[in-house]
Amino acid sequence: MAEFERRLPRTRAQMSLDRVVRALRTCFNSEDGLSIDVSKRLYAQLVFSSPAFSGFKEELEKALSDPAVSWRALLACEDYEVQMVETEDEARVIARELLLHPLNAQDE
Repeated sequence: MAEFERRLPRTRAQMSLDRVVRALRTCFNSEDGLSIDVSKRLYAQLVFSSPAFSGFKEELEKALSDPAVSWRALLACEDYEVQMVETEDEARVIARELLLHPLNAQDE
């Protein structure tokens, strides 16, 4: 079980994080060897085309603002690795760049 799964109760916030985990594992897993640009396009297509991701952007914004969410754990865990980082602040910046910016670009 991943670190973030051990620390958070099974709430609506956790269910939202399940979708974050799915997106990170599917689109940004460093073991897949995709470039960041390709990964971002794949991710945006996944979020905008899948009904399972309805309301995801708003939930993502809340999770990025929530100090209880460990983005270090979300970016690198037992099941996948996006990027190893030293601090939560650094992890949050990377998460915004990978997960929020592609969705904002689609809105423009």
